[in-house]
Amino acid sequence: MTTYIMLKPTTVGRTVSASLAPGLDTLHGKTVGILSNQKVNADEVLEALATAIQQRHKIAGVIKRTKRIQSQPAPSDIMNDLVNLCDAVIHGVGD
Repeated sequence: MTTYIMLKPTTVGRTVSASLAPGLDTLHGKTVGILSNQKVNADEVLEALATAIQQRHKIAGVIKRTKRIQSQPAPSDIMNDLVNLCDAVIHGVGD
């Protein structure tokens, strides 16, 4: 007979309060940022999404950036570009 030991690795969680940024009423005249994580199919999906947004809304432009390492946050220079140059950002993942 095999014996299994079950562990329950739980702890008391930490609660952090934060508010969401206000949503945009329109994309008209806005700059949209696209951040890819380079996973399989991410670039293709984001490219199709950027094309659809450009066709449906009169946006000012699209700024595309790519994370170098999928499992880590984007470097601060990339995040600063997106924050300072874009009105809205779409972060896409693949797989």
